[in-house]
Amino acid sequence: MKTYNRIQNHGTSINGKLDQIANFSYNFNKIPPIIGMIIADQFGNTIMVLEYENKPEENYGSIKSYLSEDNKSLLEIDLISMYFSSFKTFAGQTNIQNLSNLEIHGSNIKVQLYFLFDKYMIIVFLNSKADLNSKDKEQIIHYFSELLVKYEYAFQHFNDSNSRRILTTLENKGKVWLKKLNKTYLQAFQGNYLKKHEVLELIINKISPTIKEVLGEYLDGIPEEVISDMSKELKNKIHDKICEFKIW
Repeated sequence: MKTYNRIQNHGTSINGKLDQIANFSYNFNKIPPIIGMIIADQFGNTIMVLEYENKPEENYGSIKSYLSEDNKSLLEIDLISMYFSSFKTFAGQTNIQNLSNLEIHGSNIKVQLYFLFDKYMIIVFLNSKADLNSKDKEQIIHYFSELLVKYEYAFQHFNDSNSRRILTTLENKGKVWLKKLNKTYLQAFQGNYLKKHEVLELIINKISPTIKEVLGEYLDGIPEEVISDMSKELKNKIHDKICEFKIW
């Protein structure tokens, strides 16, 4: 029983380290998968803001902090939503028909835009390495679509005092929902990363003898320790290259 517990604890420890490696390699330790969301009307007026990690020591929330450098924020949320609403306006003035969503990629952050009911826009800020699958996207669209239908008056008259009270309550509930969404995403991501690691280990273990054998054959006379080092280097490069492909 003790031996089993040691093995089980050892496996848990390895999985924990792999989770840390995954988070660091995808920068999730600094930038959460889903930073925040803004819902605005078609004119770019900000109606509601959901943010994942507000920083109590700062005067601005997650979206503005991740969009700014050196803890300086020269951005206003209203300007952000107005800027992105211009894409919808541009589409309307050109021959881009039935524009439903857009995606903008940066090296650290990417933005996804969803247009609902021809009246509203959902702006989703993501870690650049976060890949929302179709189920994730449907969940986000469904969540906001239900709110827009159920609280139609509050969203249409968002400056009314009673509407602001309703929207503030929805924001607070939305932040809890966003936190769960991030947690679910990370759990799925870490599970997939562990599976990928297991498969890669099997692949590398299979090809390792061949790599060393071929190097020894073509580099006759080279010291064994040099062959061994080169073999490890090649295995690491193959491992990293396979990791780049989205085959899982």
